[in-house]
Amino acid sequence: MVTDLTDYQAKYFAHELQRSYASDHVGKLAGLLFDAQVEPKPHQIDAALFALQTPYLPGVILADEVGLGKTIEAGIVISQYWAERRRSILIVTPSSLRQQWKQELFEKFLIPASILDPKSKDVLLQRAGTGKGEVLICSYEFALRNEQSLLHAWDLVVADEAHRLRNHWTGKGKVAEAMAHVIGGAHKTVLLTATPLQNKLEELYGLVSVFDPGYFYSLDAFRERYIKNRDDAGDDLAERVATISKRTLRRDADKYIHFTKRLPLTVEFTPSPDEVRLYELVNDYLQRDELFAFTGAQRHLSALIIRKRLGSSTYAVASTLENIANRLAAEVAAGQRRDARGGLIAADFDGDDLTSEELEEAEEIEADNPPVGGARSGAADSPLMEAMKAEVAELREYAAFARSITVNQKAAGLAEAIDLGFERLRALGAPEKAIIFTDSTKTQEYIARALQDAGKGEGLVLFNGSNDGPEQTAIYQAWLKANRDGDLITGIPAADRRKALVDYFRNDGTIMIATEAAAEGINLQFCSMVVNYDLPWNPQRVEQRIGRAHRFGQQFDVVVVNFSNKGNLAEQRILELLANKFHLFSSVFGASDEVLGAIEDGLDFEKTISDILTRSRTDAEIDAAFKDLDARYAVEISTEMANAKAKVFDNLDPHVQDRLKAYDAQSGEVLNKFERLLLAVTRHELSERATFEGDGRTFVLHESPVVEAPSGRYYFKSKPLENAHQYRYASPLAQHVVDTSKSRETPPRELTFSLSQSERASSAVKGLIGQSGELVVDMVTFTMKARDEDVSESYILAAGISDDGPVLDDEYVADILDLACVAVGHDPALIDEVKIAPLLDSRRGELEREVQGRNSRYYDQQEELIYRNQQDRKAEHEGSIREYRAKEKEARRLARQADDPMEQLRHKKDARRWEQRAEDADEQFRETRRKLRDEADKYLDLIEQSLRGTQSTEHLFSIRWRIEP
Repeated sequence: MVTDLTDYQAKYFAHELQRSYASDHVGKLAGLLFDAQVEPKPHQIDAALFALQTPYLPGVILADEVGLGKTIEAGIVISQYWAERRRSILIVTPSSLRQQWKQELFEKFLIPASILDPKSKDVLLQRAGTGKGEVLICSYEFALRNEQSLLHAWDLVVADEAHRLRNHWTGKGKVAEAMAHVIGGAHKTVLLTATPLQNKLEELYGLVSVFDPGYFYSLDAFRERYIKNRDDAGDDLAERVATISKRTLRRDADKYIHFTKRLPLTVEFTPSPDEVRLYELVNDYLQRDELFAFTGAQRHLSALIIRKRLGSSTYAVASTLENIANRLAAEVAAGQRRDARGGLIAADFDGDDLTSEELEEAEEIEADNPPVGGARSGAADSPLMEAMKAEVAELREYAAFARSITVNQKAAGLAEAIDLGFERLRALGAPEKAIIFTDSTKTQEYIARALQDAGKGEGLVLFNGSNDGPEQTAIYQAWLKANRDGDLITGIPAADRRKALVDYFRNDGTIMIATEAAAEGINLQFCSMVVNYDLPWNPQRVEQRIGRAHRFGQQFDVVVVNFSNKGNLAEQRILELLANKFHLFSSVFGASDEVLGAIEDGLDFEKTISDILTRSRTDAEIDAAFKDLDARYAVEISTEMANAKAKVFDNLDPHVQDRLKAYDAQSGEVLNKFERLLLAVTRHELSERATFEGDGRTFVLHESPVVEAPSGRYYFKSKPLENAHQYRYASPLAQHVVDTSKSRETPPRELTFSLSQSERASSAVKGLIGQSGELVVDMVTFTMKARDEDVSESYILAAGISDDGPVLDDEYVADILDLACVAVGHDPALIDEVKIAPLLDSRRGELEREVQGRNSRYYDQQEELIYRNQQDRKAEHEGSIREYRAKEKEARRLARQADDPMEQLRHKKDARRWEQRAEDADEQFRETRRKLRDEADKYLDLIEQSLRGTQSTEHLFSIRWRIEP
């Protein structure tokens, strides 16, 4: 069977691969979806296209409910900007998600990213937007502290967990204000939040005004239209919100996504008397009014970390207390106490064990308290030095006591917890794999020994910040050897070690013991059991941990194991709070949107708990403090606000479901066609440089036509192959292939096609057996300008005529060119293009009308924005007039009631002033309304121009054709 293409077919296919689709068609994303390591769901494609096809809007809000993959939606948008070489891109996210964003961008979209920190920011920002740049990621706290450095002409800014910007309307939110300034220079902003509304409708105004301060004109206008007159204007607000936001509900996505459940499992343990005594000693120490080891902000953070180590294991707290004692002893030896607390966190705590929030907080403390000056000196026998020596001795005594406790009762219960969890997994038919999370590498080492002693050492793998232990290094070296000829190896040792350990856990492992380093940026859908050996106090971190396993692609319900310390009321209350108030361990989605959205900063929440433990000296005080905390994070959203939120965000246009169905069908069809055409063109262009195997989706490139592409084995996305390079559409090799095919010489010739030699033959083309004729293929491109973006659509324009008389449309031509060509004539062929021209003109006219209809909507949208802005100003004006007239009326009433002529005169003058203000406001509004009318008229003229459109046509080839049996 003939499978080779002619230059004519390759040229046709290559132009089809590179043509510009309509902005609401999945084909617009075909190339990047083909390259991506993820298959987006219909609602994610819908959201990404929504963000990409709103050129007049400076920003949009993607507000899908929790668990529906807003990161994927943003990743598609970022990929499109990246492909268009608009690469000045900033992602702002809670600090705990920075690494996860970096990892997922690279793993799913092969886009490089770097995290901004105080040391790297100058170099990275200088490179931003250049061809050698990368996506930059920072936290909200970093954006606040480095606002001036981030004032940059960004192509795209993505803000994750953007509900923390809702308070921008109050004028008091420092982070929101800083973000509004940073976003002010961006071409496009995408806000990601599952909770765009919490308690007040003004929060919606605040969120939108971060990227478009004039969208609702003013806070007064917003209140006048949508709060004071809520019943009358609800539909109008819903329409305006639908213009700038996209929200998919879980109930709408469940047709495409299999959602599994969380199955909570609580294992109780009772600490030993020695463990209780250690807790009491360290707790009493931390509750003192003055400590020599810490002061100020550094004390709060250090106390929080020490408390978490205390709850982790005796090994973790012993190491921490020893570090603090050694550092304080060094100060004593130097004869001075450093009151400037900068630089001490690194000395006291292992950096690998700190969360990203704690590390960032430490950086901020260091920036605010540089370790220069401020030292208090004293003689070795001074009262200050003697007191410091006593504290050193005390800390060492506690550390020694902790070291003496070699068996922790929580660890004793871990083997039982794993057995119970695996029993549930067997009942579910799930693989028996568990990830155990701990806060400390010391605890990690201890529980690894405990599990080995309990006979559970086979398939045990550790994962932490360094991943450089002997067993981890052996796994890494084996992985390097197995993948030495593929492109899985990035050459970045830290990233490759992480990947090697995850692959080992997937293929050979049973239990992974991980520190917080694994809570960010790795995906463990193959694992269905999460053990919180140490339970984070931050609900967002708990959600993040569980989300490593309970996420897209998880086939089974996920068992979530927690430990309940029956000897510690505070730990019990923390577990109850997270389980009952935040619903983290049960149901399909874990934490509720409303409650989790109320936590602006997870570290602040942890500090709140730490403060409770520091100031509460009895169980009764602890109980009362946690009741207060319960009340603070109750579901605060009122029934009225829930109804408003549902009306504004949650009522989908009935056409949305139809569109999602269309995307569901479209995406598979588009990607299948894309892969088929790319495969055909690749075989054609690389036939002399590569050996194609089987159906051609794997091939060995012997000699590369471009320097950037290595020789070796390649595979298409649909056929993954180990030790090989993925063939990507955006790669230099594929672009060379397509560009070469597009530029092939295709003079008029006669081509003979064979039905029997063809893999694909439509029923329509079978009716042309034995016939011959002519055909012409052009490419027509329609372009327009929307804001500062070029919007274009291009189409293959094709038509033909049979020698027997029937005309052939573009679908017939596509079917003919899909056939196997068995002969290409050597002599020039005479083509009567004049006969075919009317057919091409007719099709061009049809396409032009379709494109004009789509293009005009951009101007319709802008005209609609101006009209709504006019309504906003009118509402604000009418509200002001009412206020002025009410004050005028009140002044006249007071004048009538006044007995004193002077007082009467004063009130009449007040009334006249308010009357004058009303008249001035009327006059000013008339002038404003006239300007807005003129601006709206301008856009009506532009709509008319867009309907005329701009188009260009490129001739590809003309041939005679003949079809044989």
